[in-house]
Amino acid sequence: MRYRPYGKSGHVVSAISLLLDGAVRHSVRDWRTLIATAMDHGVNGFEIAGDAPALIEAVTAAFADMERDLLFIAWRPHGLPAEPGHAIEALLARTGLGYLDLINFDDVPPTPEVLERIRMMRWVRSWGLTSDDEDTDLLIARGAFDCLTTCYSPVSGWRERNRLKSAAERGLAVIARNVWPEAMQPKAVLFKKPPLLGRRKEPLAGIGGYSFLENTPGWTAEEICLAYVLTEPAVTTVRFEVDRIEHLTRLAEVPDRDLPTGVAAQIEMARFSDDASRKSART
Repeated sequence: MRYRPYGKSGHVVSAISLLLDGAVRHSVRDWRTLIATAMDHGVNGFEIAGDAPALIEAVTAAFADMERDLLFIAWRPHGLPAEPGHAIEALLARTGLGYLDLINFDDVPPTPEVLERIRMMRWVRSWGLTSDDEDTDLLIARGAFDCLTTCYSPVSGWRERNRLKSAAERGLAVIARNVWPEAMQPKAVLFKKPPLLGRRKEPLAGIGGYSFLENTPGWTAEEICLAYVLTEPAVTTVRFEVDRIEHLTRLAEVPDRDLPTGVAAQIEMARFSDDASRKSART
């Protein structure tokens, strides 16, 4: 596993991190096995979503014997608590974690007054937002958060790429998610609508496509997308939600692998071809 700096904090986080969502009905044993497997493969970044009893019990047990400074623990509440400070204190009391490296708000940020109170808490080291809409760009520009969790993949366009660039320039950590979007998955390619009769054909339209993702020896399409996203310097870590041990094991090995020769160029050509096709459709 490779590690990357988390913003300007001086802390490091594994290139891939694991989302532990309490909305998923795993047993305590299943959660513990998943967490232990992740740590065995060098994953030190975990985002706890919600406060489901089974998840909290598993987290408490799994991290009890770990040196806290070696872990990067984020918490994302389900919804915005009426009193975030009390909710954070309750979570830390139940888990014994001592502090949170990140509190991550989902879509709707807290008011400036609530955020300011959280900033004053010595047991919260940074605060972030999970969002992909245009308002996110304004929040980045205002310097309201330390971390941005956003969708980013090989098919991301100029807006998403500029968002990452802007975040990096302001010293924000960036957590990428949805690195293998539906647009790149086989079913989305197989059932693509044919061009309308008489439509002007772009010279690059249809070149290659993304079929090569399924035909690269020794790689799955998801692994290629992950490796490609990890070549983006602005990305701090890629967040995954997995529930199968073998799936987690495969993903954890990707940061130590290099993309096969020519694959990055194929991805760029396919993306350029798609952009050209979309522009043609609008003319």
